[in-house]
Amino acid sequence: MKNTKYSEDEVAIGFVFKLLREAKGFSQEEAAGNEISVPQLSNFENGKTILVTHHFIAILNNINVDMFEFQNTYNQYLGSKDVLLFSTKVSDAIMTQNIVQLELLAKQVEDSLLLKPSNKKLKLDNIRIKSVLYFVDPTYSITGDELNFLINYLCGLKEWGMYDIRLFGQCAQFIDILKLADLVTRMTAPMQANSELHHIKLAIIQCVLNVINVFVNAKMFEHARRLIKYLEDSKIHEYFMFEKLTLIYNRANYSYRKGDKKALEAMKECLEVLKFCDCVNTANIVEKEISGLEHEKK
Repeated sequence: MKNTKYSEDEVAIGFVFKLLREAKGFSQEEAAGNEISVPQLSNFENGKTILVTHHFIAILNNINVDMFEFQNTYNQYLGSKDVLLFSTKVSDAIMTQNIVQLELLAKQVEDSLLLKPSNKKLKLDNIRIKSVLYFVDPTYSITGDELNFLINYLCGLKEWGMYDIRLFGQCAQFIDILKLADLVTRMTAPMQANSELHHIKLAIIQCVLNVINVFVNAKMFEHARRLIKYLEDSKIHEYFMFEKLTLIYNRANYSYRKGDKKALEAMKECLEVLKFCDCVNTANIVEKEISGLEHEKK
């Protein structure tokens, strides 16, 4: 008999936990530990009950799974019902400049928004995908109302998570320079509780690198210099080699546009590293940018 007490999404939490538990090789006894009983866990995994938050977090720890991993698996399990699933596809489509794929993803978000026009999350997703489309087709843009909605949302944040950082980075080119400077200061504020987590730290670095590019292109060199100094002082870990290389490239781009013509050679060296590492799509983008700068010089 179908469980009508809990929604399909709530029941899915237990199913996904079971998938992860079995994939990790833990028994129900090991997963339950001292937190809950085995019958409680069995009922949870079979969709008969749900668990309060502190019990759920504890049994996730018992099978060596963090919330980030669980959320990803949960999203995949729900399939097309979860609009967050397009995030990875969006990144891949940007790198390959696959506008057809991006437009399909945009349609998915728009259809969801038609059903729930006041949903804040869907409004933000819609703005995000339109901003991403701008990278491959400049005829796409966001409206003034959408931009105000985005800025008000970002300004109201007390804690910046992965979603917020990526949203900001992907929409940065549409935001007024002064407001952009204010928002990046808010995002990098030292009181952020999760800023030392590796995936959050990496997302912030990537976002700042993108904002540096926006400032350099707008010839707002002092703002760019401050962010370059911020990343230099942050001592980007060697794990993040691509980000270290991007910082070198952005610093050289900044210096070149400030008048140091020799800096173009450093940019070309970065390009050669990208080619050597077989980062084909990124290398193509960088090569076009360098070619454009050389054409301007002539």
